[in-house]
Amino acid sequence: MTSHRPGFFGKLLRFSFLLAGLTGFLRLYGAIAQQPDILSFSDKTWLPAYLMTAGGLMGLLNITIWLLLKGKPPFPVWLPWAGVLMNIIAYWLERLFLWAPTQRGTNVLWVIGLHFAWLILTGISHLQMKRRQNERE
Repeated sequence: MTSHRPGFFGKLLRFSFLLAGLTGFLRLYGAIAQQPDILSFSDKTWLPAYLMTAGGLMGLLNITIWLLLKGKPPFPVWLPWAGVLMNIIAYWLERLFLWAPTQRGTNVLWVIGLHFAWLILTGISHLQMKRRQNERE
């Protein structure tokens, strides 16, 4: 009989959602704490509200996924994939539409590599979970 505990890659994937959730909440805190500064360098009065909302939603999304993955299996197979894809899509939409044109080209290869690694981690975790499930049957 095999263990119901996640393997190394499952734990690493869970940890990545915890980090992404904490990052979202830090973004929310930063937007609240730095609201006057954000308004002084940006002529967009909606920007602090957007940063607070986006940070809070991404924090809640990722912490919720972390809690669901931390709980007893089975969780929906699509959950980690949906979480990773939502994070990646939200990042790139914001980068393409809200970042200043001079900032859009910075660290592109790093972010692409990081997102690719996150997708690979999700795939390996999925395969590991599937293998363990097949061993139990």
